[in-house]
Amino acid sequence: MNVEIGIPDFAKVMHEAESSVARAATVAMRATTGDALRELRGQVTSAGLGQRLANTWRGNVYPKSRNGMNPAGYIYSRAPDIIDSFVRGATIRPVGGAKFLWIPTGNVPRANARMGRISRQSNGRMGSRGLKGGALTPEECEDRFNADFIIRQGKRGHLLAFMQLIRSRNGRGVRANTAGRQRQGRTANLTLMYTLVPSARMPKLLDLDGPANRWSAAYIAAFTRGLEKNW
Repeated sequence: MNVEIGIPDFAKVMHEAESSVARAATVAMRATTGDALRELRGQVTSAGLGQRLANTWRGNVYPKSRNGMNPAGYIYSRAPDIIDSFVRGATIRPVGGAKFLWIPTGNVPRANARMGRISRQSNGRMGSRGLKGGALTPEECEDRFNADFIIRQGKRGHLLAFMQLIRSRNGRGVRANTAGRQRQGRTANLTLMYTLVPSARMPKLLDLDGPANRWSAAYIAAFTRGLEKNW
C-alpha cells in the first residue's frame, strides 16, 4: 500500500498571495487617493476660492500601470504658494521695494484668460511675467483706459486709486473717458479701481491635516476590505 502526499507548490502559493496583497493595496490606494483629491478640491470651492484654484490640486498613484506591494499616492498643488497662504493665514507684503499692495476692486476689468501678459514695472508697482486671466494690473489699466490714477487718502493708512471713467451703457463695466463719449453727453465719474494697503493678512481657509488623516484611515480600511474579499 502506497501513500502519496501532495506537497503544494509553495512558490506558486506565495506568488498568488503576493498578487492578492498587491492588488488589494493598489486598488485601495487608487480609490482613496481619488477621494482625498476630491475633498481637497471641494474644500477650495467651499471656501469661495473658485474652481480654477481647486483644479490646481492633482494626484498620482505609483506604480501607474501595475499593482505594487507598496503603492504610493501623491497629491500636490500646482499653486503651492497660494494654497500655503490660505493654510497658514500668511501675511502678504509688497516686494521689490514697493510700499503697497494694489488690491483690485470689482471695477477693474479681467484679462483674457487665454492670453499671456507681461506687465511693465513703474512707480514701484510690480507686474508678473506670464500672467493669464485675473484682474488687470495697474499698468494694464493705465494702458486700457489711457488715464492716470488719482490717489486719495483712505482709512487706516490705506490709499485709494481712482480713475475718471464712464459707466458702460449696460451698467456692467466702465469705459475710457474719450472725447467721443463726452460728445454723446456721457459723464465721467471718479471710479475706485484699487485699494493700496501696506500688507494683507490671508484668512486661514484651508486645512491639509484633516484630509491627510482621513486619507490614511480610509486607505487602511479599504486595504483590509480588499484583503478579505480576495482571500
